Amino acid sequence: MQHVSSKTSSSTSTPVRKRRRRRVEATYLLRLEQPLPTPRDVVNALGLSFVPQLELGTTEDGAASFCRLSQSCINALDSWATKHDLHRGFTKVRIGLAHKALRDLPLLGHDPTLPHHRPHTSVSQDKRHVPEYPVHYFFYGTLASSARLERLFHLPASKIPPLQPATLFDGRIQIWAGRYRALIDEPGATVSGHAYICGSSDQEDALRTYEGDSYEVVAARLMTNGEELMGRTFRFAGFDDELTE
Repeated sequence: MQHVSSKTSSSTSTPVRKRRRRRVEATYLLRLEQPLPTPRDVVNALGLSFVPQLELGTTEDGAASFCRLSQSCINALDSWATKHDLHRGFTKVRIGLAHKALRDLPLLGHDPTLPHHRPHTSVSQDKRHVPEYPVHYFFYGTLASSARLERLFHLPASKIPPLQPATLFDGRIQIWAGRYRALIDEPGATVSGHAYICGSSDQEDALRTYEGDSYEVVAARLMTNGEELMGRTFRFAGFDDELTE
């Protein structure tokens, strides 16, 4: 039996807690119906600064229209319904989609809460800018497979741009849930993987759906074919203490 001393120390050490980074917001599809039959009606009701994306789908009742909203918008919708004494519920479906900021994507390896990493100082908007499409995506896990991309995009192999060996800057890989590779910020570090030229928003949405809402789209510096460029990748969007080495 291990001996435990009865003496107490005059000072106790407090364990250092890992920083918990805020999770990104979940994404929902809201069915458009009375009293909010169009995205513009949603804008007017909730006082949004943007018009939500319109999407068409099919339900048990037939064809239906939806718009995509964040968790905070859904919360505002619930408050609006309560304020106007609306007893009927809205059809809201949470979708497992990797978060993507509407503008000014965060940059891998740069914490925007630090003054010297804010856009108006050392990390300028121009440096963050990544063309919409085509755009290089860096893959570090199961997406680095041409066969998987064929199935994901429903395209023949001849239509899939080849994956190119690439190096990502300012990131590090850890393990989430005991099995999934998760990219986190690590200034000065590098990750080996592959670059893929994503050609459209439909392809990007397929990638975001595959990754799920435990990840987020970020801008990232990468090197491929001897050229350094700005592209995108998927960063882990959960808490640091969910990860292992």
